[in-house]
Amino acid sequence: MRRVLIGAGGHANEVISQIGEELPMYVDDEYQTENTKPISELDFTECEVLIAIGDSQRRKEMVEKLPSNTQYFTFIHPTALILNKNIKIGEGSFIGAYSILTTNIVIGKHALLNRMNHVGHDCVIGDYLSMMPSAIISGNCIINNCFYLGTNSSIREKIDICDNVIIGLNSGVVKNINKSGTYAGVPVKKIK
Repeated sequence: MRRVLIGAGGHANEVISQIGEELPMYVDDEYQTENTKPISELDFTECEVLIAIGDSQRRKEMVEKLPSNTQYFTFIHPTALILNKNIKIGEGSFIGAYSILTTNIVIGKHALLNRMNHVGHDCVIGDYLSMMPSAIISGNCIINNCFYLGTNSSIREKIDICDNVIIGLNSGVVKNINKSGTYAGVPVKKIK
């Protein structure tokens, strides 16, 4: 089966550079350019797909638009350290260069770990995780769906986070988050 990307922005270009091969990029028909192909022309029975969209919610919306029989591939960069066989990564995920996953970790479908991300021991993370460069999740965290962790942000150990949370760049999470929204600062405070 041939591999294709859905998406054509900056993240899609980073994915291609880390995979190390030119993959065709597909977008919604109305956004087609000379460098992309329209999704309406994609034969989902002949390919495996990776959604190369950095935003967790938009990635989820795209998955929900695709046919139910869509097959997804997961890419793990050769420099990523998967330190234990007790790690589960859901379909359609991207684990970028120099990321580290330690032990006893479950990560849901369509996750995006950018460059140099760390996930500590005994974490359970839902679908549509987005970690931007150098973001860190410490051990024993429970993180729900559609979570976005900005560049250089970190989460202290033993933290629970609900669905639909965005953490701004250079932020620190030191307490549980039980309300959806956007948070920033050290320690984080809800800003939206």
